Amino acid sequence: MEKKQLIPIYWLKSNLLLIIFFVFSQAIFGVDSDDLAVTFDKPAEIEVGGPYAGVEFHHSYMIPQRIGFFYPVANTIDFSTDNWTRDTSFVAEWFLKIGNGPRESLGREPAKIKLTPYSVEFFDNKPQYDFNVTYRFCYEKPAMVVTYEIVNRLKKNEVFEFDTRLFTSIRTSHSYRREDHAIIRNDSDGMTVYTNYPGGDTRFAQVFVTNAGERPLAIPLEKTGKPNTHFVYRRELQPGDVLRVIQIIGSANENEGPSIVDYLKENYEQEIAKYESSVLEEAIKASRFQTGDKQIDHSVVWAKAVMAANAHYMNGEIVPIPCPGTYNLFFTYDIVVSDRAAVKFDLNRVKYNLDYIIRHANRYNIIPHAYYWKDFAFRAEYSGHNNWNTEFDATILWFIQLAASYLRYSGDTEFIEKAYPFISAGLDQALSTKEDDNLMWSYRAGGDIGHNYGPRTHLTVVAIKSLRDYNYIATVLGKDPERVSGYAALADAMQVALVEKLWNADMAYLINYYNDGSLDEHYYTNSLLAARYGLLDVEKRNQLIKSAQDKLLDENLGLYCVFPMDLEQMGDVWKFIGSEAGPKYYYANGGIWAPGNAYYALALIANGERQLAAEFINRTMSLSGIMNGPNGQPAYYEYRTGNKEDPNEYGIIRKPQILWGATWYLDCLYNMYGVMENDWNVGLDPFLPDGQEKCRFTLCVNGQPLVVNIEGSGETIQSIKYDGQAVHSAIFPVDMPAVKEVEFILGVSKEPYLKSTNAILHRCEYEKKQLSISLGGYVSLKNETVVISPHKPTSVSLNDRTLSDGWITVKEETGYKTTIHFKHDTSNDKFVIKF
Repeated sequence: MEKKQLIPIYWLKSNLLLIIFFVFSQAIFGVDSDDLAVTFDKPAEIEVGGPYAGVEFHHSYMIPQRIGFFYPVANTIDFSTDNWTRDTSFVAEWFLKIGNGPRESLGREPAKIKLTPYSVEFFDNKPQYDFNVTYRFCYEKPAMVVTYEIVNRLKKNEVFEFDTRLFTSIRTSHSYRREDHAIIRNDSDGMTVYTNYPGGDTRFAQVFVTNAGERPLAIPLEKTGKPNTHFVYRRELQPGDVLRVIQIIGSANENEGPSIVDYLKENYEQEIAKYESSVLEEAIKASRFQTGDKQIDHSVVWAKAVMAANAHYMNGEIVPIPCPGTYNLFFTYDIVVSDRAAVKFDLNRVKYNLDYIIRHANRYNIIPHAYYWKDFAFRAEYSGHNNWNTEFDATILWFIQLAASYLRYSGDTEFIEKAYPFISAGLDQALSTKEDDNLMWSYRAGGDIGHNYGPRTHLTVVAIKSLRDYNYIATVLGKDPERVSGYAALADAMQVALVEKLWNADMAYLINYYNDGSLDEHYYTNSLLAARYGLLDVEKRNQLIKSAQDKLLDENLGLYCVFPMDLEQMGDVWKFIGSEAGPKYYYANGGIWAPGNAYYALALIANGERQLAAEFINRTMSLSGIMNGPNGQPAYYEYRTGNKEDPNEYGIIRKPQILWGATWYLDCLYNMYGVMENDWNVGLDPFLPDGQEKCRFTLCVNGQPLVVNIEGSGETIQSIKYDGQAVHSAIFPVDMPAVKEVEFILGVSKEPYLKSTNAILHRCEYEKKQLSISLGGYVSLKNETVVISPHKPTSVSLNDRTLSDGWITVKEETGYKTTIHFKHDTSNDKFVIKF
């Protein structure tokens, strides 16, 4: 079996430690596999998998609609004919015969499920028998393990005959060519069938099915015209006895199968334990987020388990992927937006992903937006304005934002120095669609559909943020001061253009235009990012949120991605290809997407409405909230159908267990509880929702994970302590001392503290009624610094120069809020505030 680096840095754990942890976790953290698992008895779309295989189910049927193999390359067993009807085909057929009774088809009706992000078990209880099927996955070997258990519920002995047939025609990655021609052989003892594919685009793969439980009957290989693997099991069962069939299903290079099969027959249980322990390690032990609310805490652990489980083998490495069953490629966009959450608690993961992206850049230092196997080779598609997805127009911009976030949380200038050429080249590439109006233009309607080139709010907003993030990176690295100055002016000009040209007073919203200059009268959720990034004044921010609430918000599910939902009627305008927009309330035509819900929650947080945000997050984004909503199920998702006119469709989930659904939830939680990241620093503006007394979570500061503890009540901070020592800044300095725990107690402030500043914070010290603050940036950087104090300041000086009242605003609220506006004189300025 070919190996390069099979496990990335963030997966490297001692197997011994993982097994110890699997046993030990119950006592320490109170969550194990059984605690994490959710039992569910309604029809659901399910995806679950491991590093080397994944499965997709619809309607809670036991038989999958799809099996994805990821080694040696991505090949798939899938007989669907289009995206909209992929729930109607099956990859196998099962039959049960009891005594002289009729042959009964199994697995094609909804069943009760017990689900985790890394396994699924189905239950079907009938008067004559119980039938349970479990899908679990291997850690280091390219296989999954399917266990079938049939329990005799008759009051007499009876012969049970179980018949399984797996259809083993495969589809190739991306070209999706179906390969029906194969060479099939079985081993000498009849326990294993090998199906070999001669096509180079399958990389000469082999699918194997072997038995590790009940021994199958000896049956001859069948010549049916299309490849399949057929086994029959027969045994007389006493009342309560179990027929247990264990099939190990996998894919390998043709010459590897027999040795892998021999190993797994003896070691499949250890393989499963290693994999599941590794997921629990990442979900529970590696970082913490504890609120005391059982539903939130369970949702957090589930989300982190999704992050650990959604990773596949690709060309010698295990890399994160969007979904465990339906995706067989690396999507840069999905990974960089998902790592917006991970950067707060798992820097190794983020560094690995950023490095993976730049390692696959082209000779011009342009990063890929996708990497996958297709037609005999691994290929990359590179980010640019002509990609098929608007989000990938923005891929480079989101990559820059993630790199800046990684630098803020890690202080890792060595790696960012390595990434800097890709950041610089990427920004030049991204700005190629900035037109003379200082707005970003795109062909897409707001996702991955359409072809009408015009100015777009979403891309303009993301570009403004990325320009300022680039300036932060360049300033910290001491690079390109003239470029920094030019980009600062450009970002300001684009912000002015955003408001002047894309704010529509009648709609009270940021909108788009078509190529001919006419108004696109649709409301899109991604406009809410402007509120998240602070690009609007308070009045317009309030209006933007109010319009989203009036036009886009469904209180039960979240926000429609677009309103009105009439894109199916606009093919001539958008040049849609067929029905790619989807019917009304589906996909891009009014589906309710996880990112849109996150944009709304983050807009509320930016607007100071954190209690409302907390309620929204819990209701629509947490695992428990999703389950309890209309047609809910245990799954972080890509989108839900918003058709409230049909109770059978309303809230149906598409693409369950998608990575970004989990990570947007985590990112919103971190923001809601007060993690505050602006263009220049990271800090805390702590908050506890109604009825909550405390919260503890892991946060990476200056490259080290520390535990943040929040207690108390109120909107201001009573005290801040690093390992028990009082400090006077809610912003973490870049020269942060090595500490293990940071404590924020809410209440009336007893001493002054720095609440916020849009500059690099070097130091903040309070002594003899004097608060001294050292800030870094570039010359002429516009700064707003806010200090909270129990007493009114008597004077404020900047670089030993006393500032006049025109520079300072003091408001008496709970104590005093002092706001100072200035431009940096140097790259290192010092405030002194006396009380």
